[in-house]
Amino acid sequence: MKKTPLAVLLGALFISGSALAAADFSVVDANADGFVTAEEAAAGAPEITAESFKAADANGDGALSAEEYAVAVAE
Repeated sequence: MKKTPLAVLLGALFISGSALAAADFSVVDANADGFVTAEEAAAGAPEITAESFKAADANGDGALSAEEYAVAVAE
């Protein structure tokens, strides 16, 4: 049986936890104003690119509502 170092397992858990947190709107909405700005998305959801942010911002106000955010993380 091959043994996996504990550090590798803990690292995998940390990465998985971070990915889950990034997908959670309330975590990414750092100031809890109900919207995610491009800066908040860059800090908390790196999977959202500038292009996907712009495409998801349906009303063009420069911030994503919870519904718009769901679209951005799905892309």
